[in-house]
Amino acid sequence: MNRMKILLAIISITLPLSLLPVFGQEPPLPAKAETPLPSPSPAGTRPQLNIPDIPMSVEPPRLVPDSALTIPPHTNLSTLPKNAPSLTELDAAFQKSPLAREAEEYRLHVEWRQLQNRVANDPEVVAAKAATTTAHTDLEKRVRLRTYYNISYAHMRALASSPEVKIYLEKQKAAVLGGLAQPRVRPETTVSPKREH
Repeated sequence: MNRMKILLAIISITLPLSLLPVFGQEPPLPAKAETPLPSPSPAGTRPQLNIPDIPMSVEPPRLVPDSALTIPPHTNLSTLPKNAPSLTELDAAFQKSPLAREAEEYRLHVEWRQLQNRVANDPEVVAAKAATTTAHTDLEKRVRLRTYYNISYAHMRALASSPEVKIYLEKQKAAVLGGLAQPRVRPETTVSPKREH
């Protein structure tokens, strides 16, 4: 019984290996057909191309049939929208492409960073920033950071060149101050009633 199992195992291993050269080969590539080379043209002349002439009176086929360009006679014109946007409104809507929005966002970000660098050495901003490092508790540090950001963004807003930059500064300020909030932690200490034993 064991001999039979060993024999079957040997056959199952050697049979696929013996068929490997037969089935593992790729078919030979077809022989390369030789195409006659054109005779070389004399120096300075171009070879003659056989391109058929296209008559100028032939009109290319229309991609949109004429029937699609006209309103069918059974259409009620009163149901068509009359308040379609004007051409200038459409142009304004399409001018705000994603690429234009990204370029505007980048320009505002660069101006914000320049304003940050300009107010960084202001004595009031420096003092507010230094006060954040001397806080003793987390709550005190968050309060001082809020004060520092309010002072810093007030100075940047005063130096802002356009209303768009001021709006961008308000968004940045809201994002920074939102990061200081701790909605799951109560900052006030609450006194719990004492239990009597």
